[in-house]
Amino acid sequence: MKILCLDDEQLALQMLEMCVKKVKPDAEVLAYDDQDDLLEEAEKNGCDVAFLDIHMRGMNGVEVAKRLKQSNPKMNIIFVTGFSEYKADAMDMRASGYIMKPVTKEEVARELEELRFPIIPKNDALLKVQCFGNFDVFLPDGTPVHFERSRSKEIFAYLVHRHGSSCSTREIAAALFEDEPYDNNQQSYVQTLISAMMKSLKKV
Repeated sequence: MKILCLDDEQLALQMLEMCVKKVKPDAEVLAYDDQDDLLEEAEKNGCDVAFLDIHMRGMNGVEVAKRLKQSNPKMNIIFVTGFSEYKADAMDMRASGYIMKPVTKEEVARELEELRFPIIPKNDALLKVQCFGNFDVFLPDGTPVHFERSRSKEIFAYLVHRHGSSCSTREIAAALFEDEPYDNNQQSYVQTLISAMMKSLKKV
């Protein structure tokens, strides 16, 4: 599990980081006092859970959460604040949790036990996906997954890029065929490609 912590007050950040590490000693925990640094880390290397202070100078925690959700809609966001009036904003973001300062180990433990989106251990993964260089998909033992149609593999790549957020057939068609008109023939073709992708995945 990878957990990111954000607070622009050093003492509060240290307390938050300490509580998280005590609750999850095996997790990778990274602490940031700068919003852009945390966003860069999350976009480059991913994140399972983000503890975000809401009231900060510059970009507040709700705005940071919106940016994080753009790259991974199923990231667990837990807001931390000393101001109860922000709770409505936090709930509008479909946050996983909400903690009032001062943070305690017990509150952190409770929120991590009741995450909105479950964390799937990497060693339980059914597939390995390579996104840098050539896009490829492998079984855990390194065997490549064969897609009967190359366009079906492109659709799977697009879905990986979407990080689990929903998308329509029209959006998939736009990604695959760019400026070509979306008509009944193209819709039917995309649905055929999706079926072929599902067939290839079911085989493994």
